[in-house]
Amino acid sequence: MARFRDRLSGAIRTNPISEEPDFRWLWAASIFTAVGMAGELVILGLLVFRITGASEWVGISLALYFLPLFVVGTLSGAVADWIDRRRLLRHLELCFVVALGGMALITWSGWGSLAALLGTHVVLGSLRAMNQPIRVSYSYDLVGGERIVTAIGTLNIGLRLGQLFGSLVAGGITEWAGAQWAFGVLAASHMVAWFLVSRVKSAGRAAVPETERVPIGRNLVEYLGELRSNRTLMMLVLLTASVELFGFSFQTGMPELAATRLELGADGLGQLHAARAAGGVVASLLLAMGFSWLRRPGRAYIGVITIFGLGMIWVSQAESLPAALASLFLVSAMAVASDILTQSMLQLSVPNALRGRAMGAWSLAIGISPAGQIEMGLLIGALGLGGAFAVNGTALIAIAVLVLLFLPRLRRL
Repeated sequence: MARFRDRLSGAIRTNPISEEPDFRWLWAASIFTAVGMAGELVILGLLVFRITGASEWVGISLALYFLPLFVVGTLSGAVADWIDRRRLLRHLELCFVVALGGMALITWSGWGSLAALLGTHVVLGSLRAMNQPIRVSYSYDLVGGERIVTAIGTLNIGLRLGQLFGSLVAGGITEWAGAQWAFGVLAASHMVAWFLVSRVKSAGRAAVPETERVPIGRNLVEYLGELRSNRTLMMLVLLTASVELFGFSFQTGMPELAATRLELGADGLGQLHAARAAGGVVASLLLAMGFSWLRRPGRAYIGVITIFGLGMIWVSQAESLPAALASLFLVSAMAVASDILTQSMLQLSVPNALRGRAMGAWSLAIGISPAGQIEMGLLIGALGLGGAFAVNGTALIAIAVLVLLFLPRLRRL
């Protein structure tokens, strides 16, 4: 116990949040950004399910939300290597304010049709696809490669705390006051995030000098060349896409899990999303502590995928609220650990000038998410909620076994 306390104390003293003032502003802004991100998923998913009564439509709506990752994500990486990342983050926060404020007006006026909701998924998904690559690349700028796993883990603590709060607030306000007020609160949260990210001053110790930045067209050409020649980068992209397809699509089943199996309302769905966020907080905290086994993130990643699959199988059997909360906590913890490790390994696998585009490659990989959301919705329709979670959980375990047996290059990362 004393050794753990010493480790925790040392991790806090050397953590970027203690040593880098600009990283503290970025971390604080990420909390309020995540409030909006988690809240919009709760509200939009619930509204789509209320209108259609079908998880298939929830899957389609989430597919539209994540589709821009494939289209916009690669471009966002190139833009992040071209334009000042601080300015990009400020502009994105204002765009979120406009989009969510617009949805507050639409739902207040009674125009919240299925078409309007699906269109909102595309708009918000496009903004989210731009946001994450830029935010993670700027974290690397501030702290450098030697502490990137710790930095991303710390950043994710803020993101997951925001998601925890956003899920509960969005579900509760929607249940008791209406979706229009919930959207308004989310817009206000992004306004706070804009103020906080505006306080960031430094370009970062590892930032590429402005004189070395190249036009966006050349950025994209260099990115495609690196993707073809860098086998480690390509391997990570394919593996990330596979885990995204079978693992992260679990969100599609959450409205039906709440409404049908557990017989809960909007506040109950908010609790499930809160458990998901809490799992992310714990995983981020553990990774932020910089344990020695993180020096080989490839090996840790194999274990994470395996536990991810086991957690999905546990969700398939959850019949009570405590079991659902606990299993979703575990699934989310492994999902977040998977994200942190892949984002770190991708940035470490390319030259410094290509880091933004490496995060664009990550967005390209998770751009498979729409197929995963639709696959999960169709599986639920064909096999039921439990069968769908069990099938995808088994697929994740199979991926981990294949990596362990046939991809020694990843194990050595």
